[in-house]
Amino acid sequence: MKDRRPGREREVVRSAQHPALKEARRLDADAAARRREGKAIAWGRHLALEALASGLEIERALLAPGLDRDQEGGRIAAEIARRGIPAVPVAPALLDGIAAGAADQGVVLVVRRRETPLGDLLTPRPGLLLLAHGIQDPGNLGAMIRSAHALGAAGVVTLDGSGDPWSSRALRAAMGAAFRLRIASSSAAEAVPALARAGIGIVAATAADDGTPPDRADLRSPLALLLGREGSGLPRDLLEAASVRVRIPMAAGADSLNVHAAAAILLYEAGRQRGVSR
Repeated sequence: MKDRRPGREREVVRSAQHPALKEARRLDADAAARRREGKAIAWGRHLALEALASGLEIERALLAPGLDRDQEGGRIAAEIARRGIPAVPVAPALLDGIAAGAADQGVVLVVRRRETPLGDLLTPRPGLLLLAHGIQDPGNLGAMIRSAHALGAAGVVTLDGSGDPWSSRALRAAMGAAFRLRIASSSAAEAVPALARAGIGIVAATAADDGTPPDRADLRSPLALLLGREGSGLPRDLLEAASVRVRIPMAAGADSLNVHAAAAILLYEAGRQRGVSR
């Protein structure tokens, strides 16, 4: 028997072929489909609470039976019901078929992506942006978004070769920051002149010896911190487009930092120079 209340199904789904499960698996696996349809998969209790608190549009909730047996799960289930979000009870093992670990959390959401056009991100002129070029690892990309939000950046721009900031793994690493921070995607060929027109300088991270230590660079004016992939770094044309190149000093014998760690250091230094505190 099914519950007739709007947005609720009482019968527990036990087939992996249920349309809601097939859609969730497809979206989780296919970045092109996520972009084309403007959707994403977010799973886990923390992300569910963040999505609800941020006002993110939630298209559907897949919930394990008994989610409301504890206080946190009860809050999530109650708020989903209060907002009339379509909720499908799903056997926990099937949630793991969407994303490993989702069964223990008991909640998978199909959400609408929030994406900001580059021009909107640059108007009015932001004081600090983070640009990611060629950052494919979703854990690094999500962690960079989390640090950008925590350390005062107005937004993040993903450039050529970067992964999808709305993949479920990137969203997990961002811990809800992607629901609150403005995120744009652009080619470098479009972004570089757009930043120049907006009066925003580019500060590029480099491993080369000619880079200025961050604490000796002036990071107080409107700027975009630009980081590239670990190992190969930024391409020459982007380094040449930068008004400043910075290099993080390291101990003897060390030649690189995780790109998220480097981004966090540069974001902190830019905030320190601006007197940002919370």
